[in-house]
Amino acid sequence: MEFDGMSAVIAGLIGGGVMVPLLHMGIAMMPDKMRMNLFKLLGTMLLLAGGAAYVLGFMIHAMMSVVFGLLHAAFFTWLGVEVGWLWGLIFGSVHWAAVGMALGMMPMMHRGIRNDEVEAPGFFAMKAGGPTAMGFLVLHLVYGILFGVIYAGMAG
Repeated sequence: MEFDGMSAVIAGLIGGGVMVPLLHMGIAMMPDKMRMNLFKLLGTMLLLAGGAAYVLGFMIHAMMSVVFGLLHAAFFTWLGVEVGWLWGLIFGSVHWAAVGMALGMMPMMHRGIRNDEVEAPGFFAMKAGGPTAMGFLVLHLVYGILFGVIYAGMAG
């Protein structure tokens, strides 16, 4: 399969878009156990907590969904694999591992964490509790599966 950038962007946005309501359903169902609000975490890297930070956090997540979609598609092409749900699942787990490690390093560069506006999630969101960490894993696996299936359907 040849690299298809537009299909990667669309599949990445859909995968990232599906993560959003799933995340917020988890927060709504278990607000005391799902302590990491992704948009607030991302937005307060640059802005004070509030509405503008949530909007910025949403935009950052959308852009990261596109970037990871392009990376997934590039690796699929480079490896020459048959894209689908299984490779999507594998790449979703790699995506989870990379982002999970980055979460642990956030306090070094995150103004909102340094100013106690948001809680540091820790590596793999473990400081935010087991349910948050499990949700973090599941959401990235869902992204990977959706990306693999959608990209295969569009680019194939």
